[in-house]
Amino acid sequence: MQAWKTYSNAYGRRLMEEISQCTGSERVYDTIFVGGGNPGSLTPEQLASLLRSAQKHGKSREVTIEMNPETFGEHFFPLFSDGLVNRMSMGIQSMDDQLLKRLGRNASRSDNLRAITLANSARKRYGIELNFDLMVCLPGQTLQMAINDIHEVLSLADAHHISLYCLTVEEGTELARAVGMQELAVLDEDGQAEMLKGIWGELSLLGFSHYEVSNFCKHEKFCEHNLRYWNISPFLGLGSSAASTLIGKEGWYHYTQTQDLRQFSSSALFSGYEREDLSLVQSVEEYLMMALRTKWGIEKQLLENRYGLAFDKTFSSLLGTLDSSWYFDTAQNFSLSEIGFLLLDEILLRFVMQIPEPLDRPNPL
Repeated sequence: MQAWKTYSNAYGRRLMEEISQCTGSERVYDTIFVGGGNPGSLTPEQLASLLRSAQKHGKSREVTIEMNPETFGEHFFPLFSDGLVNRMSMGIQSMDDQLLKRLGRNASRSDNLRAITLANSARKRYGIELNFDLMVCLPGQTLQMAINDIHEVLSLADAHHISLYCLTVEEGTELARAVGMQELAVLDEDGQAEMLKGIWGELSLLGFSHYEVSNFCKHEKFCEHNLRYWNISPFLGLGSSAASTLIGKEGWYHYTQTQDLRQFSSSALFSGYEREDLSLVQSVEEYLMMALRTKWGIEKQLLENRYGLAFDKTFSSLLGTLDSSWYFDTAQNFSLSEIGFLLLDEILLRFVMQIPEPLDRPNPL
């Protein structure tokens, strides 16, 4: 515990200084997202200091903080009462103890019940928006179990946003071992598709709009911060494992923070951020990958203005290879239907193969 306190204090000091230097030009950030890992591992006082620094030139329109159920408590409520945070995203994942154990989660069903109820209390007191993350298509999980999770969460909290993620079995984990030994069965693509269609249909009946492959909301309560990712708008990421997407005179580029928590805590300011410059073709690929995930899809005029690609001229032959039930095509946008969402990887690959290379104009600002 003492070692973690030492690291967290050093981590907070460096992050605070980097935030201060980045906000020194009277910049007001539209959105802020405190997440990745478990921000609840920091104290409310540390988080408040970081958020005040990030908003010292003006309040951000949306400030989201991620919380894990096992570390969330009422001691974090001052973040909401002081207006530093107006949206919370909680990683529930499952309401089943056995599934939580298989996922290697630290939280139990009882932790989830307590945290969801407490989150709803914060919503009632301070008017914050709530999102809950749930995992689906898990080994041993039925469609009805997944639907029951959604209903139970929504019976405890008035959430306007739900994020659903399918399981990715990572090498070297206990879950990967169990799957490899055939102790657990993972759904095949057809099985996943059937479960997802059932879950998506249930969310629609509950009044949720499917606005991105993994995200659903009521009353257009989109996650504005994530919209910046999907729209390929510039964003700045600070801290261990953070990522940024920025634009300069030569085009788009990424920064990735490669240091782990201990390295970040003990290293010089702005060290460990590695830059990757994107070619115009890479920028187009990234835009297509993100845009096709959303219900708005590809904005044809943006594609031409930003990347010099006329959609109808470039992709007209491709559309002839797609089933008409997979997409919607208008003069302004090309987007995927829910059937298309299920085939996203295949459709994206076809689009990428159609990009002319090299493109003959620089990446415009």
